[in-house]
Amino acid sequence: MTTPKPPDHLSRPAKAWWRQVHADYDLDDHHRHLLRLACESLDQSEEARAAISEHGAVVLDRFGCQKPSPWVDIQHKAQNRFRILCRELGLDVQSSDGPRMPRDATYGNRR
Repeated sequence: MTTPKPPDHLSRPAKAWWRQVHADYDLDDHHRHLLRLACESLDQSEEARAAISEHGAVVLDRFGCQKPSPWVDIQHKAQNRFRILCRELGLDVQSSDGPRMPRDATYGNRR
């Protein structure tokens, strides 16, 4: 089976990750939508990281008081979405005796 082409709007690293996930896992059509959202979250997190690097993590409000840059929240939310989507896709499956319920056979069908 051929790897589906990654969406055009994704960055180069996100497209490479898309291809890698498709090479390592058998995904159904509905999982591709989750993978696209994960790739978009990855890009958004990187965009926010770059903005924080350029402008700093702290900004001054109209009263001259320091507050977190809006990019900090954007980065945090994008990273959290990425983590959740990877878990939904079953990409975080490891054989360990952790506190989580074990995944069933339909999650993360690794080739």
